[in-house]
Amino acid sequence: MITTFLLTHFSYYILFIWSLFEGEIGLSLAGYMSKEGKFDFFLVLCIAVSGALIGDMALFLIGKFSKNSTQKYLQRYENRLEIIEKWFKHNVVWLILFERFVYGTHIPSLLLIGHSGYSFIKFFLLDIIGVVLWALTFTLLGYYFGESVVTFMLLVQRHLSLLLLLLFFAILLFIQRKKAEKN
Repeated sequence: MITTFLLTHFSYYILFIWSLFEGEIGLSLAGYMSKEGKFDFFLVLCIAVSGALIGDMALFLIGKFSKNSTQKYLQRYENRLEIIEKWFKHNVVWLILFERFVYGTHIPSLLLIGHSGYSFIKFFLLDIIGVVLWALTFTLLGYYFGESVVTFMLLVQRHLSLLLLLLFFAILLFIQRKKAEKN
């Protein structure tokens, strides 16, 4: 159940700040509150898209103009960075459109895209589409599935390390089975 604290203290300002970074839980909560008549659905989308675009542009520009600091920061994400670089080499358009949907890759992806020298105009236009898709997806999830989706997302966030560990073991098991089938 969503705590009374979240429902009482959640506002458009908090949604904006949440959207600067990632904000899936905040968007889902805002979608739920829109259905309950406490928030305006269209205003939620506008605030979330505005916050997300400002945050994304800031990260892109930091990557572009602060290459040494960006390089040091990106070294923290070496395991994720390899995945991001592969995506980037194959199709940067898809990376820009969907990086917000892949948990944990948002900040390093944007820093890497900025660091790479990718065109700001192309990035901005693609990012608008990606951010709108992201905002619509999570706001609609909250609107249609309400409290249960927000509770689920909070649960996943709390237990993400356990889920990643389980996913890691599942992948290892899958690889071992494939190798055994070949032999």
